[in-house]
Amino acid sequence: MPRTTPRTGTTGRPSLGAQALAADAARRFFVEGRTKVEIARQLGISRFKVARLLTQAQDSGLVQIQVLAPSSLDGELAEALRAAHGLRAAYVVRTGEESLAGQRRTVAEFTAGLLEESVTADDVVGLAWGRTISLLTDALAADLGCRFVQLAGALPRPDVEGSAVDLVRRAAEATRSSATTFYAPLAVPDAATAEGLRSQSGISEALAELDRLTKAVVSIGAWRPGESTALDSLGTADQEALTAAGVVAEVTGVLVGRDGREVQALADRVIGVTGAQLQATPDVTAMACGDVRSRAEATACVLRSGMVSTLVTHASHARAVLQCAP
Repeated sequence: MPRTTPRTGTTGRPSLGAQALAADAARRFFVEGRTKVEIARQLGISRFKVARLLTQAQDSGLVQIQVLAPSSLDGELAEALRAAHGLRAAYVVRTGEESLAGQRRTVAEFTAGLLEESVTADDVVGLAWGRTISLLTDALAADLGCRFVQLAGALPRPDVEGSAVDLVRRAAEATRSSATTFYAPLAVPDAATAEGLRSQSGISEALAELDRLTKAVVSIGAWRPGESTALDSLGTADQEALTAAGVVAEVTGVLVGRDGREVQALADRVIGVTGAQLQATPDVTAMACGDVRSRAEATACVLRSGMVSTLVTHASHARAVLQCAP
């Protein structure tokens, strides 16, 4: 019967010869990039023996693998966020910027790079609307050939260059992709008006695409004036009522409470993606910026919702989010 364990010395540990052979096999495999078949031929042993030697080298500490994040990223903070909120991935950028505008630009440009590396021609990518999304579309340049879809209606703002329709079309043009857009406001005064708009030709076809999303990119807004597109589209009475209902964060018209649950009070008046559709999207990347406490609390609440699988942020915001208690 073939031996399945290395020869051991009097101490019960693998002999020096066994350790040397394991180290040799490991060097050829991990450093030189040799295959197990090549190593077996070079050392005159079976490839099954090579596999056992590699396992032995790792178990005994002869091989120690270290993965280093780029110096512009904070890997420890990213891993802490990922573990705390069960994210698929988190990226924390060291911006070197104290201004909110600089933080947004750095986060947006990083996220654009992620999209260019991960999106394929088969993807249907939903895009939200806002200042950080606008910067992201400016940064896109690679040929993707996917389909970009508008996630929600728009609220005109003087500090955002382009409407929701414009941003989706800019992203498509920059990446040689197609665009699915519609003309509608983010929120309307009543459910009947919203239902009428959703049934209109063009809008209904565009909204149907939201069930086919494979990826989405959104930004997180705190439920404060100037911080949330949904809040800014409402009258004072609605703003106060929704605040009283416990809304603390907003993602492209989807409202979230402190416990991470969706607050449905506005859902029947929003023209756009639903919380359920975001939950069903395989990969939702959220961008979050700013050093104000309310922004960090909003991000923490959205992460608790489970609507987001990937977070891109900067170091000061990441630390503040980790300090937010459930």
